[in-house]
Amino acid sequence: MSQEITSTANPRVKALARLRERRERTITGTFPIEGARVVERALAARWPINEVYVAPGLASPEALEAAAALARAGVPSTELGDEAFHRIAYREHPDGIIAIGSTGDLRLDRLRLPVAPMVLVVEAVEKPGNLGAMLRTADGAGADAVIVADPTIDPWNPNVVRTSQGALFTVPLAATGAEEVVVWLESAGIHAVAATPRPGGPAPWDIDLTGAIALVVGSEHAGLSMRWRNATATAIPMRGAGDSLNASVAAAVLLYEAVRQRG
Repeated sequence: MSQEITSTANPRVKALARLRERRERTITGTFPIEGARVVERALAARWPINEVYVAPGLASPEALEAAAALARAGVPSTELGDEAFHRIAYREHPDGIIAIGSTGDLRLDRLRLPVAPMVLVVEAVEKPGNLGAMLRTADGAGADAVIVADPTIDPWNPNVVRTSQGALFTVPLAATGAEEVVVWLESAGIHAVAATPRPGGPAPWDIDLTGAIALVVGSEHAGLSMRWRNATATAIPMRGAGDSLNASVAAAVLLYEAVRQRG
């Protein structure tokens, strides 16, 4: 481990702090992975990790264990003082470890799917926390891939990483324009089932979700675009005063109904 960096004005600390910004993540091809649990899951998934930063004064036992595991894997490590670490941390109460990973390949053509895949498509998701939660649910449901159509946020956003709880590293992921996604699904023979807030449509449990399917969820603000007009529409019944669910909750309902049907 190299000499401890304590100054918040250190150029290296400033560069790491800029990784909160999408532009900087895109330019450098790197992103921060914060927290012992998420770092451990990235390591377990063999995600490319370039370096790790540890604050001994803040580090939890789990963070020290994760740092030791990275050291055994040959990942370079640097100690930071508490103030310097807070300068680069995203979490309000950090546990003293941040790894720097390489951003992944998000091209559609790199996805390798089984014969009858279950795919989650998320169009124009606006909130990083929603995308992270969807990845976490997709992992739990055993989805074969998550595709972000017309992305307004990038999957390497620190809040996506945090709320995914490591699912970002385990679920095959792609991101591209919605039109390309529609064409790609059709060419792959994957049937799109699109969630709509309009009442009166068939519920997810009244639709066959056992074949090659893409479950499509839109943004909470705008819903789905007209690109999905040829998809099979489904509406989650609403029994109360509200007219829609949180996007990540809607995705969970669709995914687990598909899991139920598929046995």
